[in-house]
Amino acid sequence: MKRKTIILGLITIGLWSLSPLSRAQEQRSDQTVPEEATDAPLHLSLEDAVDFALEHNKSLQASQLDIALYKKKVMEAASAGIPQVNGSLGYSTYFNQSVSLGNMPGKITMDDNLNLVASVQWNFSGQWIVGIQTSKIARKLAEQQTDISSLEIKSTVYNSYYTILVCEHLLRILDENLKNMQDILKHTQNMYDAGALEISDVDQLRITVGQLNNSKLAMERTVDVNYNLLRIQLGVKAGTPLILTEPLERFLNVEVFSEWAFKDLDVNENLSYQATLTQEKIQQKSLTSAYMACVPSLSAGYNFQYQIIKGGFMNFPHTATVSLNVPIFGGLQRASKISQAKISLQQTRLNKSLLEDQLHLQEAQYKYNLQNASENFKLQKDNMEVAKSVLGHYQAKFEVGAISSLDLTQANNNYLGAANNYTSACLDLLQAQTELLKLYNELP
Repeated sequence: MKRKTIILGLITIGLWSLSPLSRAQEQRSDQTVPEEATDAPLHLSLEDAVDFALEHNKSLQASQLDIALYKKKVMEAASAGIPQVNGSLGYSTYFNQSVSLGNMPGKITMDDNLNLVASVQWNFSGQWIVGIQTSKIARKLAEQQTDISSLEIKSTVYNSYYTILVCEHLLRILDENLKNMQDILKHTQNMYDAGALEISDVDQLRITVGQLNNSKLAMERTVDVNYNLLRIQLGVKAGTPLILTEPLERFLNVEVFSEWAFKDLDVNENLSYQATLTQEKIQQKSLTSAYMACVPSLSAGYNFQYQIIKGGFMNFPHTATVSLNVPIFGGLQRASKISQAKISLQQTRLNKSLLEDQLHLQEAQYKYNLQNASENFKLQKDNMEVAKSVLGHYQAKFEVGAISSLDLTQANNNYLGAANNYTSACLDLLQAQTELLKLYNELP
């Protein structure tokens, strides 16, 4: 399964090495200059974090503006069929020129005139009706895309929340282990001062303590990086204190994970599939609009003109027109557009069918990942408990001189390795569940 955040592995040198992604995160942390925190701490449960992100995430706010944009486009499409009223005021002068009318005697002097003109135009066509319907469907698609963005935000918040809990859990283990090894080092130093142990035992434990301290500092930076990622997802400014109020153990109910293995996917509940259905409707309307270009259209107009200053030739104050436009031959342009719309509709339907197949394959893969993660979680949990018990026995033996400091260090490394594997298994399990819930559109 693709890792989305950090991989846990910051323990001791020699047995441990930082993963590339972890090292990259440390570099990012070193380059980050935290701002002074000015806000009160945010106490967030997982549900609170999701709700806060849905309200304040900046990318989601930008996506929501698309809905308002398409509402205006619906209004724009509808206004094309509303009668258009225009008015104008015109002044003309002929500089007192005179004209003669054919064989008629005398000339007519052209006087200045000032006209007030009002006109009403109205056009009706099948494409106008289809345009309104298409705009409404496009607005629905914008709403669905916003829902998809919301689901993505939920998923990223879930994974960030889980990652921080897992990192902090491993950090507590490192801190506890460091304090324990520091106490053992102090005891070993006293034993050496009393002549009961060799200097090599002290040096070995001093190296181990130094490595543990470096690992702890590296994990603290990793935790800071993930908190910064969560701040971006929440839409809060850098440096805002965040306090996660739910413990890791609350989310590690293996029985709940097993329930999802028996659920079947309903593709109609998947947001991406819903958006594809809407796109298919838009393509159907595009085909209908192409056909409507071959249908007669009706237009009507009314014009009223009032001469404020009368002069020049006689004007007709009232005119009305009605026209019926009948398409006869458009140079194969309309036929070409119809063919293009048919091809686009066929492509959309094929993509819809392909997406349905992909969703079912994803469901099988995500269930497989969840099952593997559940089994590995149980195994690593047992391994950590055994390694912790073995470490306790080795510490007792070391205190009475039954084993060397090298043996104790090896047992400590084994315990830290088991703890690292356990916390990684926790993250894998939680992320596998999140992927499946996202597919089912059932993230709370």
